[in-house]
Amino acid sequence: MLGKYILFLYVKLFLIVNAILLGIVSSYALMELLFLFKQKSADIAFSYLANLLPLSFLYLSPFSSVIAMMILLRYVFLRKIDLIIQSFGISPLKFFLNIVLFLVFVSFFNFFMNFNTYAENNKNLYSIEKKFKKRQEIEDLIVRNAWFFKEENDERIYINFQFVDIKGGKVAGVFLVRGRENNILEIVQADRGLWKGDTILLPFAKVWNFKEGNTTAEYMAIKLFDIKNAQPIGERVEHVSLNQLIFLYFLGKSIGLNYNLYMSEIIRRFLSSFTSVPIGIIVLSYTVKRRNIFAGLLSFVPAFFFYWMSFVLTRLFSESMSLSPIYGLIAFAPLFFLSLKGLYYLGKGFRV
Repeated sequence: MLGKYILFLYVKLFLIVNAILLGIVSSYALMELLFLFKQKSADIAFSYLANLLPLSFLYLSPFSSVIAMMILLRYVFLRKIDLIIQSFGISPLKFFLNIVLFLVFVSFFNFFMNFNTYAENNKNLYSIEKKFKKRQEIEDLIVRNAWFFKEENDERIYINFQFVDIKGGKVAGVFLVRGRENNILEIVQADRGLWKGDTILLPFAKVWNFKEGNTTAEYMAIKLFDIKNAQPIGERVEHVSLNQLIFLYFLGKSIGLNYNLYMSEIIRRFLSSFTSVPIGIIVLSYTVKRRNIFAGLLSFVPAFFFYWMSFVLTRLFSESMSLSPIYGLIAFAPLFFLSLKGLYYLGKGFRV
């Protein structure tokens, strides 16, 4: 019964802390909109906040969970509830298990939202900022399943790309239809190619020539338009759903794209979703062991540092060093082992 009461208090504190933190984020966002946006309206503000706040909840979860935990433990220590529990031989892990399970629940909720919803929020947020804030150079964009049209003399060209890496210029799944009036003159299909400037180079293309009635396999160079003109419909990897990231990872691996970039984003989504659990266990164990709130807050600093280093290195290795982003998880290893140590201590008891 006492465990359920403690859980109720923690959930209540967790919601209150999140409300305060999201309120601060909202105030900052509204000030940013007021001073940095070219256009200001209630609709823009509502759309901006509606997409910003879910992402803020995700990234602030380690902070909000720890702050709520510190407030709860202060309440427990002041009323000597921990000492009463100790006298009955109940371990801290059993007493605080509901809180750990709640953090697991929040983590799975964030992971579920990371499949598509948070990516869509990120994409909408980026679109709003790109449209209403000062423009910045666009890099590291991808285009998926896009059709382009070009009219040349009396001919029309329709071309579809399954995937385009705007920064690197690599393309995959090319399908082109060339026609005049209502007649199809030519169909071109290629697995991969390179888009340089206004020219698409296809090293091996299957060509169906309906005018001459034959089929060939040949090298082709297709004039379209400069690849920079495809930027407005481009996406960052943060804007892509988790299912699509997995698909792009295997596609990139098969056609020679930088597939490590997509793996790094998959890892980062796992880290951002589940890190609240090991951080919460570490802070809980250190605070309970010393019965000192300040000690618990100090333990949060290295725990968060290891998480953030892993979060940054997974992307850095894939982009700048062309290494597997899995190496970035080396920085996460201390956090993992410290959380296991914390579980061991909490399971063993208050006095060790």
